[in-house]
Amino acid sequence: MYRHVRRGSATVCALALLLGTASAQADELELDWSGRIQSDLRFRMQPVGVGEWYSRQELPAGVERNWNTLGLKLEANYGRFHGVAAVDFVWSGVPERMTAIGDLSRVEKAEPYRLEARSIYMEAEGIFVKGLDLRIGQQVVSWGVGDQFNPTNNLNPDDLRDPLLFGRQVANFMVKADYWINEDWSISGVLVPLFKPAMLPLSGSLAVAQLDRLPFVSDSLRQRVVAEQAAAQTLFGHPTIIGNVTPVLPEPTFDNMQVAYRIAGTIKEHDVALSYYNGRTDFPQPRSNHTRQALGRRCNPSDTNDCVEGLLLTDVTLEYPRMHVYGLNVTGEVNPFSWISEEINGLGYRFEGALVVPQSQSIRLTNDALALGIPQAAGEYDYDGDGQPGGPGGREPLVVDNTPFLKWVLGLDYTFGEHVYVNAMWVHGLVDEYGAGDWIKEGYTVRQSGVIEGSNVLACALSKNGQTCSREILRPRLGDYVVLGADFKFANQAGMFRLFTILDATPLVEDTWDDEQGKRVQRKISPLSAEGFSMVIFPELDYNFGNGLELAAGALLQLGKPYTKFGSPETGGSTVFTRAKYSF
Repeated sequence: MYRHVRRGSATVCALALLLGTASAQADELELDWSGRIQSDLRFRMQPVGVGEWYSRQELPAGVERNWNTLGLKLEANYGRFHGVAAVDFVWSGVPERMTAIGDLSRVEKAEPYRLEARSIYMEAEGIFVKGLDLRIGQQVVSWGVGDQFNPTNNLNPDDLRDPLLFGRQVANFMVKADYWINEDWSISGVLVPLFKPAMLPLSGSLAVAQLDRLPFVSDSLRQRVVAEQAAAQTLFGHPTIIGNVTPVLPEPTFDNMQVAYRIAGTIKEHDVALSYYNGRTDFPQPRSNHTRQALGRRCNPSDTNDCVEGLLLTDVTLEYPRMHVYGLNVTGEVNPFSWISEEINGLGYRFEGALVVPQSQSIRLTNDALALGIPQAAGEYDYDGDGQPGGPGGREPLVVDNTPFLKWVLGLDYTFGEHVYVNAMWVHGLVDEYGAGDWIKEGYTVRQSGVIEGSNVLACALSKNGQTCSREILRPRLGDYVVLGADFKFANQAGMFRLFTILDATPLVEDTWDDEQGKRVQRKISPLSAEGFSMVIFPELDYNFGNGLELAAGALLQLGKPYTKFGSPETGGSTVFTRAKYSF
């Protein structure tokens, strides 16, 4: 690390005097530089993709990424004032897709690069009144206590571009004030003027491309749409595919500013915090679908007998609904074995819970005039099937209702001597899961849907009732996960082997029509069965050579059927990785 110290300037001294924080003797300005050089090389073990030949989206096997990063951090201290600037310069070794000969002259295409501001802020201690600290600028505010899973961390958007850095968040401009009542208790307030969305991985587009995962809360509407899409494809040769997907961010108005408050303190060596957040979910929800027709016969290049007469393209608009989040964090250590020996390590525990009160969001369905076997006029969808779009009972269907729901993390950790650390957690609801639906209150999201083989899809479509034709695999909107991990250190603490696993403990449901019973029936699919099993296995070997050099290698194995949580294509599939980092 390089350090430079010099006397403060008259301007800085004048500012300190103005704020009433200058000391009788001039303070010194201290500058601390640090940085890192890091190279990540990652390989996707098998291709993952969605869609048929006419709409196929696929991520190939091979090099998944090659990110080369130069990270620089500057910290400045002058008395009670502190400033931080941390930026990453990232070069990608994987060229972007070339679409024209002119792209060969553009270095940003051949060697993509970007600049990311990790933090740029300034803060002052004891400003205006004793005990009041103020921080302004690009920053990350982490109030959660869970290990990587933090349902109360809502001020910053989630950064899911790199699954190996799960739990990371993107810095955002904030004004944060902390008032220390005494040494143990503080009150905090944060204002976030501009909303930022979550950053998604490259595989994130595959989630939206799976049109069989219909978002409607209404069972009957989903069943009807499944039948109509099947009829359009099988009878009229027009399959439905995804068109344009447009996320719409909130306008930068006063009404769309985010605010949060927290009171935190210590009770008999146990840390406790209560928090409140008023803002939006940073994961988008569908707000409108518009269907248009693309005429023209197309045939599968691999099978000239496999043809379609045209396509129905659905353009999707996404929005970010409002929500209120009430949080509780408790963490500490207990030692149930202290009666044996005071030298036995204590057992660490942490609980992080969030009560989320969402704003309901509906979706508007419209279409151009569609020239199918049964022509359909342009306009809004007939939601209730009475032949009068928008009439009585024809309200826009919900994709998220306003029912409150809970997310939480309960974790225990223990250290065995100097070489072994173990961690166990129960996680209820991941960052991308939103809306009421779990073992507390019923509510599902669709993981796969289609028509029952041999069913009369035309009759279902014409009757506007698809319950005898559709089959769905459903999953509660909020899942439960068992997280187990351990770190094993060796070679005088220079080497470490890490093994973490995440088991999806959420049962699935198959919902279908039963002719014998004359009704729809549900069959539970156990998370321990071959059909419902889904798991992440993350082994990593890391070695610190000293003087700042670290090398690591490992794998991220995501297992399960394509409709499960971790086997789904949008996770990006299983990868192996190597990483080299030099810190200075």
